[in-house]
Amino acid sequence: MKHLLLSISIFVAINAFAPALNAQHSPFKPINDDLLPYGQPFQFWEKPLTITHTYHVDKNHPDASDENPGTRELPFLTINHAAQLLQPGERVIIHAGEYHETIRPARGGTSAERMIVYEAATGEEVIVRGSLEVDPEKWKPSTGWQTGGRGPFPDDNERALRAQVWQYDLHEIAFEGYNPFGMLNLMKDQEHLDYTRVNMAPHFKKRGQVYINGIRIEQVSRPVELRNKNEGAWWSEHNGMRLHVRFPDGLQPETSKVYLSTKEQLFSPREYGLGYIKIKGIHFLHTANGFPVPQRGMVSAGRGHHWIIEDCIIEGANSLGIDLGNEMWHTETQPILGHHVFRRNIVRDCGLSGLQGMRGVHYLIEDNLFENIGWHNAEHGWESGAIKLHLSEHTLIRRNIFRNIRHAPGVWLDYLASKNCRITKNVFTGITSARGAIYIEVSRGLIHIDHNFIHETRSQYWISGDYGAGGSALYTDGSDSIRFFNNMAYDIENTGFGAYANPSRIVDGRGGTDRNHIVTHNIFAKCGKHAIEFPNIHHFSDHNIFSAMPSGYLKIKNPEPELLLDLKAWQDYYEWEKNGQMVRSLQVEFDPETLTLKFNQEEFKNTIAGPFRSGLDFNDGINIDPRKTKN
Repeated sequence: MKHLLLSISIFVAINAFAPALNAQHSPFKPINDDLLPYGQPFQFWEKPLTITHTYHVDKNHPDASDENPGTRELPFLTINHAAQLLQPGERVIIHAGEYHETIRPARGGTSAERMIVYEAATGEEVIVRGSLEVDPEKWKPSTGWQTGGRGPFPDDNERALRAQVWQYDLHEIAFEGYNPFGMLNLMKDQEHLDYTRVNMAPHFKKRGQVYINGIRIEQVSRPVELRNKNEGAWWSEHNGMRLHVRFPDGLQPETSKVYLSTKEQLFSPREYGLGYIKIKGIHFLHTANGFPVPQRGMVSAGRGHHWIIEDCIIEGANSLGIDLGNEMWHTETQPILGHHVFRRNIVRDCGLSGLQGMRGVHYLIEDNLFENIGWHNAEHGWESGAIKLHLSEHTLIRRNIFRNIRHAPGVWLDYLASKNCRITKNVFTGITSARGAIYIEVSRGLIHIDHNFIHETRSQYWISGDYGAGGSALYTDGSDSIRFFNNMAYDIENTGFGAYANPSRIVDGRGGTDRNHIVTHNIFAKCGKHAIEFPNIHHFSDHNIFSAMPSGYLKIKNPEPELLLDLKAWQDYYEWEKNGQMVRSLQVEFDPETLTLKFNQEEFKNTIAGPFRSGLDFNDGINIDPRKTKN
C-alpha cells in the first residue's frame, strides 16, 4: 500500500506540470516549468520599470569627464561616478569601451518599479575589466632564480630555456591596497577545511592570473617548474612584487599582449543589503578573488535582495563568478535576502565556482550558460560547483546549460537546501566531479529534479573511505523526498540516481535517514555502475527505461548484504518498475558544442519517459538547447 500511495503521488505531481509553454520552440516537453514542488508557481516579482532619469557614461567620448552632467552629449568618464549619483528609478547607459574600475553602488532602488539600472548601450560592447595590460618594454630577462634547471652552471639547453623566462617588476602598478600576487587563495574561514584529506596545492597558490594574448597561463609553485611549460607559465616571488613568466614557445614580450588581473571584485556595494538593482548587458572580465568562504564574487550582491542580472558575461574569475547570498555562515542575516533573478548570462572560466548563494532563497536562475568552471582543482575545499547554494528555499533553476565543468558538480544544493526547490529542463554535459552532475546534501524537504538531459559524467577521484558520489548523474547525501522524473541520463560513469543515508551526520538535531525518494519516467542508458542505487527500501521507482547496463544495475544497500539486482528481481521482490522496460538497442550521439542530440528511439517512442516531446525524430539530430532568448 505504501508503494501504491507513492506511485499515485508521483502521477499527481507529473500531471500538475501539464500546461504548454512555447512547446513549438523546444524539443523538451511542454510542461509548466514555473511550478514549484509545493504546488504553487514561482513568486515572480518583476514589474515594468519607471525610469525618471538617465545618465550616460562613455569613456571614448572626447569630452568625457566626471565633472560633466552625464548627458549623451557630455557623458561621465567612469561608471563608478554614476553609481554614486543614481537614485531609485534612475539608470545609467554605458557606452562601448573597456572600463578598468570597480563599481561600488551607493544605494539601491525602492521597489520593483523603481530599481536602479546599470545597462550597456544597445548593440555596444561594454567590458568592465579587472586586469591591466603591462608595458612590453619593461620586461627583463629573469635573474636570481633557477628557472631553467637546478645546477649553478647551466648548459646551453638550459640557457636557451632561461632565455624564454622573463621577469616583470610590479612596483609601478596601482594595486589600490589589494595585491593578489602576494595573497594566497586560501579561504578566510577554514572551519570545514580538512588539511589531511585535501590537496592543498591550489589553496597555497597566489590569487592573481597572467593572460598572454587572451589565454590564461598556468601558475607554478616553484621557479624551476617553469622550464618544462612549453605553453607558458608564471611564478610570483614571495612578496608578490615580481613575476617570472615563461612565455609560450614562439612568443616574446615585445610581440605579446600581457594582462595581469589586479582587482578582487568588479561590481560590489560597500554597504550590505542593497535592494532592487539591475545589471544588463555588461561583460565583466578578470578578477583575482580568493577562495570562498567568504563568498566574494567578481559580481556581488553584497547580501542584498531583489537584484536582476541579465544578458551579462562573467568571465575569468580566479575563484567565484558571482555571489548572491549572505556571504558566509557567521554574518548577520539581512532583514530581506535573496529574491534574485539571474538570466541569459554566460558564466565561464571561473576557477572554483560560477554562482554561489548562502541562503539561496527565492532565486530564479534561468537560460544561462555555465562552462569551463573548476579549473583550480580544489573541489575538496567543499565550495565548488557551477551553482552552489546553501539553505535554498523556493528556488527555480531552469533551462540552463552546464558544459565542461571540471573538479566541480554542475549544481550543488547544500545544507538543508530543501524547501520547495526545482531543477528542470537543463542540459548537463562533460561534468567531471567527486559529486556528480547534481548533488543534493542534507536536504530534508521536497525537491523536484525533472526533464533534464544529463550526459557524460565522470569521477574526478574517489574520496578514500567515503561513499563515492563522483561520476553520477544525481547523488544525494543524507537527504529525503527527492522526486527524480522524466530525465535522460546517458554515458554516466557511476550511477544514474544514487543516494547515501549518512546516518552519522547530525544536522538540525538528527542524522540522515534517506527516505521517500521517487524515481519515475526516466531514461537511464550506459550507466557504468548502477541506474538506481537506493540505500534502503523506503523509496519507489516505476516507468523507467534502461539500456546498455552492466549486471546488477539496480542496487539496494541496506539491510546488509547489499543487493545488486536486475529489472525482473526489482519487480518480483519489491513491486517496483512494474512498468519499467529494458531496451537493448538505444544508440545515442550528442555534440556538446552544437547541443545536437541523435538517438534511435523506435522501441519507446510512444512512452512518456524522458524529457523530450513525443513524435520527434531524433534520428537525424535535434538541437536541444533549452534556453529562451530575449523577448
